[in-house]
Amino acid sequence: MNDRTVFSSIFEPSSIAFIGASADVFKWGFNILHHLVRGGFSGRIYPVNPSGGTWFGMEIYPSISSLPGPADLAVVIVPREAVPATVRECAGAGIRAAVVITAGFSETGPDGARLETEVLSIARAGGIRLIGPNTMGVYSAYPSPMQAVMMSSPITAGGAAVISQSGNLATSISYRLIRKNIGISRLVSSGNEADLRVEDFLEMLETDEKTSLVCLYMEGAREGRRFLEVSRRISMKKPMILMKGGTGAAGAGAAMSHTGAMAGSADVFRSMCRQTNVIYADSVDEMTDIAGILLSQPEIRGSRVGIVTQGGGWGVLSADLCESLGLDIPALNEKTISILDGMLPPFWSRRNPVDLVAPGRVSMITDTVEVLLGSGETDAIVLLGMGYLTARARGWLRSPVIPAESVRDRAMRMIEEEESLLDLIEKQIKRFGKPVIPVMDLIAFDERPEYNLVKKFEAKGIAVFPSPDPAIRALAKVMEYYRLRQLHAGNSGC
Repeated sequence: MNDRTVFSSIFEPSSIAFIGASADVFKWGFNILHHLVRGGFSGRIYPVNPSGGTWFGMEIYPSISSLPGPADLAVVIVPREAVPATVRECAGAGIRAAVVITAGFSETGPDGARLETEVLSIARAGGIRLIGPNTMGVYSAYPSPMQAVMMSSPITAGGAAVISQSGNLATSISYRLIRKNIGISRLVSSGNEADLRVEDFLEMLETDEKTSLVCLYMEGAREGRRFLEVSRRISMKKPMILMKGGTGAAGAGAAMSHTGAMAGSADVFRSMCRQTNVIYADSVDEMTDIAGILLSQPEIRGSRVGIVTQGGGWGVLSADLCESLGLDIPALNEKTISILDGMLPPFWSRRNPVDLVAPGRVSMITDTVEVLLGSGETDAIVLLGMGYLTARARGWLRSPVIPAESVRDRAMRMIEEEESLLDLIEKQIKRFGKPVIPVMDLIAFDERPEYNLVKKFEAKGIAVFPSPDPAIRALAKVMEYYRLRQLHAGNSGC
């Protein structure tokens, strides 16, 4: 079976044998099957358990050999001692790919490693490719949702792929993407990698039209040169963000005990990222911050940052951080200053960062952004402080001191005007082909849904940040990715 057929069986199966189905809500044999059914899988699902019976109206088959039709993929959740026989039965039934959720193999020591080797030998003899063992499962958004994973939240379809050697980290990365309204194309927890490895999944994603970006958590690479080569190829086509676990002695030991992975040197991985233009993330949150900018903003063609702020402090901190990360904060030329003089109060900062000093009109915000984008002096804008006007208006409406009806009209007008900025900013991003990164204070994130500008921005596919620090750190790494990609593309064309 060729690689394309293998990955079609794994990520786009038309039928699944779910071996170890259970009606006990405390077992993974119940929960993963529940996620698969609830997630909307459109193919056939064959629950299997020797006890037979039904699973909430679905027939449970007593054995793999009793299935009424062929299965493309097996999801295996049986006691570890039963895994070898189960894989042998799958081979006999013509199943060619299996996700082994069951733990207790090489991650536990020599005895588990011997059992893992036995399972692999049976699989290879029977023509089966394995994911795992010791995996939290697989998800695919296309052609229909296939959520055979431990994580319980519904997953939104989109362009970000997640590969993780840790099931726990696969869940954490995915939850953060979901919270930012970033959809997922494919998700796989590679587990102990007895057979299929990170490198295999990366090669599949390299040509996967449904995937625009790859988020990868690794503890070690078993095929270093192959990993280097596929990473270099991917990064020229689509961004790849890597987070490395097991960077210290304690973490490396923990990696060995939970996935059986030998943790490679963090310095080696950082060097590899520099060579291949893979973006190295220092945390799960930074990984999803970077993904948010890459998926929601145009390609960035320089390192010049314009900062627009409604208060001075955030502007100062932002400028300091940009400079410390090697980003340029260009001075405004006389023409730009003159244009802004005609739009802004006389006490505006007259420099970059542009401090609007608590603007009285919301149009001052987008007017200023438009001038900076059109000036040719900036490659991206960091927009600080949206949401304050809505918070102020909401404060009037909730005040125990003044009657709500006395301020309702003015408050609603202020809220509506600030909300109208969403469409204007979206249009400016498209018109100028340059990023505008919104940063709103935490109060905006906590607002009720009907007034929540963060959710409304994210509904438009624009990532929002709760402070300048994560926004600018992510922006710096994205700018460097695009710089190196342009450089490498130019060199390859010579």
